Amino acid sequence: MAFKITRKIFLVFFVFGIRFIAGSQTLVLTLDDSIERAVNQSITLQKNAVDLELAQFRSQNLWSELFPSFSLKGGLTFLPDTALFTDPGFRYNQNGATWSASFGISMSFNAGIPYSMKLTELAYRRGLLDFENARQKIALDVTKSFYSLLAGQVNITNLGGILDLAERQLEKNRIARENGLIGELSWLQSSLSAETARYNYSIAQSAFDSSLNDFLATLGIEINTQVTLDGSIVPSQINPDAEKLILEYLPKRPDIIAQRQTIERLELSSQQSSYSAKAPSLSLSAGWSGGPSRNTGITGKFSDSLSGSLSLTIPVDPWIAGTKSNQSLRSNDAELQKARLDLVNTETSAKSQIRSLCGNLVNSWKSIEIARLRVDIAQRTYELSDAGFRNGTVEFLNLETTVNDLADARYRLLQSELSYLNITLDLANALNVDLDTLNRSGE
Repeated sequence: MAFKITRKIFLVFFVFGIRFIAGSQTLVLTLDDSIERAVNQSITLQKNAVDLELAQFRSQNLWSELFPSFSLKGGLTFLPDTALFTDPGFRYNQNGATWSASFGISMSFNAGIPYSMKLTELAYRRGLLDFENARQKIALDVTKSFYSLLAGQVNITNLGGILDLAERQLEKNRIARENGLIGELSWLQSSLSAETARYNYSIAQSAFDSSLNDFLATLGIEINTQVTLDGSIVPSQINPDAEKLILEYLPKRPDIIAQRQTIERLELSSQQSSYSAKAPSLSLSAGWSGGPSRNTGITGKFSDSLSGSLSLTIPVDPWIAGTKSNQSLRSNDAELQKARLDLVNTETSAKSQIRSLCGNLVNSWKSIEIARLRVDIAQRTYELSDAGFRNGTVEFLNLETTVNDLADARYRLLQSELSYLNITLDLANALNVDLDTLNRSGE
């Protein structure tokens, strides 16, 4: 009996222990995981998907442009016309009550229908482009935030190392002061150095936690979740040829494609409006109606009629210069001309952006090389200063200066690498390619 109770207690603790361990597990996020979560979480992207689905449904049912209009109507007159307050007074005429039923069909044809169909298909292609653009923007923003947080993690690690160094030096000075080997000034200087390092570490940690919580909110993850970012900032040098990239990738830019689609839409709209307004239109209609003969009542003899009509309408106003219809068609042509000018402006701006980013990449890599050299010099200077301080040939203030210089050099190198990576991402986005493709093009 005691054994069974003990076993039950063990199982309870085991189950709760498993749950505690599972609940305290750290969530590991890679860049791909983060992008996928952000895409699935985006309300804007979900709304775009709804619009895209509707545009796709319309493009798959273009036959609706030619589908005839049907009508079915029924009526019952249970109170025929009669006087109420005037002579001869209210009299219900049973033979005046009647009922009716009718059915009609009508169709209209004009030369603008084919262009209307093309406009529907174009709207779906534009929806696909807008959806992909929104997704790429989310991916770019998440990628930049992810690498920025990685840089924050590395910076915190570096500051933690500086803090650990300052605390160890403080402990050494405490022992030395107790043994009368250093004075109060050296002790206070080491204390100030340790507190400054602790302050810098705390500020960096707070900023990182705030940025991380914002990032998690974007991914739909509860804030204060234990998260580890799996990745590293290791930029590779790219030697881009701006003119070659412009020639190869400029036509594939989303904004260029979108502007060309705008021109195509305006061209189709202009043709659709022109043919609809100027070309003759044909209307065909047919109808059937049935009901009791006149003045025979609801149960009277049934009679019906069938009718059909065919009409051809030839517009005149659009052909006369200066009429409202003609002015409307001219305004469509003016919008088309402006759209073509916008395309030239968009291409010029895109070329300038690509050239600027390529130049920034070259200059940014030079900054990385200088920053790496500064780190090497600062690291060696610190090592020599530390050895001199232990031998009594270097003062503590000089050692503290070399420690701060090393921390600053590491931070600037980290920022230079992050800046280079962000410029690379911007260039890849400007060319509408992924990083692997950009790296191959810059070899």
